Amino acid sequence: MTRYQARTFRTLIGRRLRERRLELAMTQEAVAWEAGISQGSVSHYEQGKIEIPLGVLMDLCDVLQVSPLLIVPGLLQHGPDIDTGTQAQAS
Repeated sequence: MTRYQARTFRTLIGRRLRERRLELAMTQEAVAWEAGISQGSVSHYEQGKIEIPLGVLMDLCDVLQVSPLLIVPGLLQHGPDIDTGTQAQAS
């Protein structure tokens, strides 16, 4: 993955997190407090400026009451099949 692709990927994740936060009418401060991170970190994640550690992403998804499958691009098409542990086929 090139730097450009990584930045685009982070930006898309951040956009989805922000959209969900706004759907819930939550502030960055409220999300940060509940996730145990700083408001600045939430801002940077939403802007795609920095990578989100997996544990933090899971915490954010819990706070935002959303599945990571809906936040991370490509997981639904290419992620592991939970029942069998095999790769799902893209159609």
